[in-house]
Amino acid sequence: MNKVTISDFVIALIDLLEAESRALQENASRFMREQQTSLKETLYRGGWMVAWIAAAVVALLGGIGFLSWALYRFLASVMPETGAMLIVGGVYLLIAVLFARLAMRKRP
Repeated sequence: MNKVTISDFVIALIDLLEAESRALQENASRFMREQQTSLKETLYRGGWMVAWIAAAVVALLGGIGFLSWALYRFLASVMPETGAMLIVGGVYLLIAVLFARLAMRKRP
C-alpha cells in the first residue's frame, strides 16, 4: 500500500480548488454574457415601446386639438366667439376634474 502524505493531500486539495475556481469563473462569465444579452434585448424593446407611446401621444394630442378646434368653430357659428371659447374651456376643465378625481380614487 502507498502511504498518503500530507503534501499529497495538500496538492490534491489545491488542484481541486483550482478546478472549482476555473469552473466558477466560466459559469460566472457565461452568466454575465447571458445577462448582458438580456439587458440589451430589454432596452431595445423598451426603446421601441417608448417610441410608440410617444407617437401615440402626439397623435392623440393632434386629434384632441383638431376636435377642439372643430367644436369651437361649430359653437362660434351659432353663438358669439367668447361664449364658444368659454364652453370649450369649460369642457376641458370638466375633463381635467374628472381625471383628477379618478387619480385620487386610485391612491393606496
